[in-house]
Amino acid sequence: MLSPQVQARFDALVASGEMPLPVLPEVASQVLAMVQRPDCDTARLAELLRRDPAMTAHVMATAASPMYMGATKISSLQQAVGRLGFATIVQIVLAVASKSRVFSVPGFEADVKEAFKHALATALFAQEIAKARRSTVDLAFLAGLFHDFGQPVLMQALVDLHREEGLQPDVADVLAAVDAAHAVVGAKLVEKWAMPEKVAEAVRHHHEPKGELAIVVALADRFVHQGAGSVELGAKLNLYPEDLEAIAARADDIGATVKAIS
Repeated sequence: MLSPQVQARFDALVASGEMPLPVLPEVASQVLAMVQRPDCDTARLAELLRRDPAMTAHVMATAASPMYMGATKISSLQQAVGRLGFATIVQIVLAVASKSRVFSVPGFEADVKEAFKHALATALFAQEIAKARRSTVDLAFLAGLFHDFGQPVLMQALVDLHREEGLQPDVADVLAAVDAAHAVVGAKLVEKWAMPEKVAEAVRHHHEPKGELAIVVALADRFVHQGAGSVELGAKLNLYPEDLEAIAARADDIGATVKAIS
């Protein structure tokens, strides 16, 4: 258990809703704004992405991953943007921004690295579920990506509180405390990054899923943890066992894409 003084301060911080939340990086904000403009094209978007070498490397790696590679080899960033499309570029940008700004907690590097991989895999499975249902793929990806974002934010808050109290954090105690509160804080981060309200609601309710998007996230989470879908959750989305098997068959390609981005 957390020490009484840290627990009290942590509870007050969560209840206040004033948790320090990371801001979206400048290049990511610019990309989100550019793709909304009618004059946006692959050349303009590639030029903007080149300002961030790490973002460029991730876009190129993703374009070459099994989920997206085509018959011809990609040789330029503009070609990669053209192949992936604006919607997928936005997904990559948000994933990379999240990795650098959210999933970075000194002392918990291994935990947050695995948490990011899990978040990205959940997003990709959520995308496949949405495709099977012919529903909105973009929202499904974002809800899956953001569903556990509260975890690293709360980890960082607890690291800071322990330091201020002159105490050494216990990893197991921190992870337990984070697990109990992360959904609400994750939803607040989604709202701060100006993501759609439906995504925030799915993040807030993904452990006790109510609403279509939250159920999609819960089912995607099940695929990541267990390698197979839940017939019960699938039925709520009008998916048949053969649909779930087809989604599970995408696991290797999804794993390769996670590796390319993470």
